[in-house]
Amino acid sequence: MKKRKDVKEDTLKRTIKHLIQGLAHIHSCGVMHRDLKPENIMLTNKKKLYSVKVIDFGLSAFLNDKPYLYKRCGTPGFVAPEIIVSGNDMNYDYKCDIFSAGVILYLL
Repeated sequence: MKKRKDVKEDTLKRTIKHLIQGLAHIHSCGVMHRDLKPENIMLTNKKKLYSVKVIDFGLSAFLNDKPYLYKRCGTPGFVAPEIIVSGNDMNYDYKCDIFSAGVILYLL
């Protein structure tokens, strides 16, 4: 069994800040990720845990391209409630990524 390494709170704050900045960038380009989870976040530097990159845009969609190719998508436990209850209406937007980022913050 691998020993758990505690991470300082300051490092976690910087990690989430960089994640939110990355999301803000893709949202400014009109894209929502829709499958944000820890497995879709990579570190660019092992020594700097806050150097993150968002990856795996397989379920992403452009905000203005409705209907979305995949109406309900995401990973259970990280998917925003509005995606689950929207059904075929697809009344959700980039805020679904912010919900997923909040779940990741809680886990960290």
